[in-house]
Amino acid sequence: MAEHEVVWWEIASPDPGRTQGFYKALFGWRFRRAFDDPNSELGRRYWIVERGGAGIGGLQESLPTASAAHAGVRLYVEVDDLEATLSRAVELGATSERRRTFLGTDDFWFANVRDPTGIALGLWTSRPPRPIRSRSTRGSSD
Repeated sequence: MAEHEVVWWEIASPDPGRTQGFYKALFGWRFRRAFDDPNSELGRRYWIVERGGAGIGGLQESLPTASAAHAGVRLYVEVDDLEATLSRAVELGATSERRRTFLGTDDFWFANVRDPTGIALGLWTSRPPRPIRSRSTRGSSD
């Protein structure tokens, strides 16, 4: 994947069953259950949207208390340094919704932000977290 390309998208829906029926009828998409435990790290049910057997996006159950601003489609953009990009987005007025989150065995991590106007954006990377380096005290004397 090339940096800054859209790599994933999600639909957040208060009624996943109805949403699945609509998109299956309209586009022929299939939905494979990925997370069903509301106590999982995602915190709600989730399906992989498939076309031709390949995952092309996701369907996430929105929280029952979510406003209309939390429904819709979220694009995920590939970034090289997730933490640096997240930090820069916040500096530019975005609100961080989720810090680095691991996607199980896929070796992908993501974070979510809302831009200054409230639009949802996902940041995506295949790079693991960078190790924290401690400062050495070489050359110090007693």
